[in-house]
Amino acid sequence: MIDVYARRLKCYEVSDITPGEMVDVSAGWFEMGRPYADEGFEEELPVHEVYLDAYKIGKYPVTNQEYAHALNWANARGVLTDAKGNAYTAGLVFAYGKNMADTFSSNDHAEITYGDGIFRVRNRTGYNRQNFSMAHHPVVRVSWYGAIAFCNWLSEMNGLEQCYDTTDWTRYEPVRSGYRLPTEAEWERAAAWDAAGGGKHWRYGISSDEISIARANYLGDSVANPLGLTTLPYTSPVGWYDGVNPAQLSNRSVFTKTSASPAGAFDMAGNVWEWCYDWYQADYYAVSPEKNPSGPDSGTFRTLRGGAWNFNHRINRSAIRLRNAPETMLYVYGFRVCISNPS
Repeated sequence: MIDVYARRLKCYEVSDITPGEMVDVSAGWFEMGRPYADEGFEEELPVHEVYLDAYKIGKYPVTNQEYAHALNWANARGVLTDAKGNAYTAGLVFAYGKNMADTFSSNDHAEITYGDGIFRVRNRTGYNRQNFSMAHHPVVRVSWYGAIAFCNWLSEMNGLEQCYDTTDWTRYEPVRSGYRLPTEAEWERAAAWDAAGGGKHWRYGISSDEISIARANYLGDSVANPLGLTTLPYTSPVGWYDGVNPAQLSNRSVFTKTSASPAGAFDMAGNVWEWCYDWYQADYYAVSPEKNPSGPDSGTFRTLRGGAWNFNHRINRSAIRLRNAPETMLYVYGFRVCISNPS
């Protein structure tokens, strides 16, 4: 028997998200880094003042629906290939000589399928044996290169300048008008810094120093898994933590609390790790420039921020810094976009 209550919620999560929605982050100074001493890592220190120009950041991580749409756009233009550089037919997606993202035929944790020349989004089984569309879940199994390419594709689709040179994967300077990945500083400013709250640096990117399954998709006593998905990954729809949905469909006594970041962005604690533009350097905070830092000039690893659904409260903090090789694709890795504010 179909659960009518859960079906209503299913319809809600499909219709309530505005793809591509951005929130404004004003120009100004903020204190970057971990301001507390009871937990954390040395790479989150020292706390230092940073000035950022105004920018916009995605209200949500990029979704499977958005990424599939961009793949279809790129494929129609002959951009996508297989690992050998031949025209794309199935499996792992390549472009510009780099791996972009998995499809379900190359990894069964991927949420995007390919068939009959079209990229589509999977449905998956969850609570009470219902089928849930993954359209509004964050895209996973995407590399840093795949995130960068998406930014360029989205820019071109919207008549904006591309921000990255895909021959060497550098960002054009000065920064162009198109979509791009946030820097670590831009990500942390949007996730943690509450200027209206007197300069408060929230421990979690949900405008709170406390975390629970009512506030984020993370590992508490067990994985939150709000939809009760029966297979990995246990992602949740972006924006699920808006105070309307139940924390878990299987437990109607606990409802979500509105858990936007100080900038008004959702899912900045848990759900999926988010790629940032910067190369990773453990002691970068000690040498970072004050204004608009964008990371070291070179490195081996790129940075990710925010934590994920399978990590506990210690790792889902807004100051946490993760690193991995840019070609890495995991079922806990996604991203959100950023754009320089022309005003």
